[in-house]
Amino acid sequence: MTTIEAYLAEVGARLPGPVRVRAGIVAELRSGLLDATDAYCCAGLPDEQAALAAIGEFGDPGLVADGFRTEIAARQARRVTVSLAAAGPLVGLLWIAAAFASHLGIALAPHGPSPDVSPVLRTGCYLAAVIIAAEAWAALLGIAATGRLSRWLPIRPRRAPTAAAVAGFGAAGADIVMLSLLAAVLAVAPGQLAAVPIALAAAASCARLPLATRAARRCLASRAALT
Repeated sequence: MTTIEAYLAEVGARLPGPVRVRAGIVAELRSGLLDATDAYCCAGLPDEQAALAAIGEFGDPGLVADGFRTEIAARQARRVTVSLAAAGPLVGLLWIAAAFASHLGIALAPHGPSPDVSPVLRTGCYLAAVIIAAEAWAALLGIAATGRLSRWLPIRPRRAPTAAAVAGFGAAGADIVMLSLLAAVLAVAPGQLAAVPIALAAAASCARLPLATRAARRCLASRAALT
């Protein structure tokens, strides 16, 4: 039905978020509109009038799209936080394994036997640990705010995308710190690093950095779209 498809196209053009999410919502709306149209047809209306009546029942396309903004933001936030929560430990373990393989793990411990380790290196690792802790808390909050626990939390539509954005930027910040420390060590003592573990850890951070940054920016955009 051309009238219904034109209505759905207008709603879809006003929906924020990823294409797949928008397509799913449009599909749900199409199903509902077709059911309503069939009901009006059974009541005796011609096809075109039945379609118009169903559209009138659903309402203005802009208002319909606005009604889905919170849902889209929550879906996006949950996808981002779950992905970061899954990838975070893997990236962290790769860096820890690389540090121990390069004989830096014990030296970087607070009471390690090598107090002559570069203060910059030690401080950078502690900074990365703080950022990772903040990222983990934000990811857990984002998961809680979009899961079953959300029923016991105050209704704040911006909480989930905010937490997801913080988690995304936190992951990106941790990657930047670790890659910067790696560059600093390579500049002064490249021979003391274990090549394969370091390469794996660096590759994981290089892959996660742009993805986490892009996801965080999208969550901020979804947050800004909420009123």
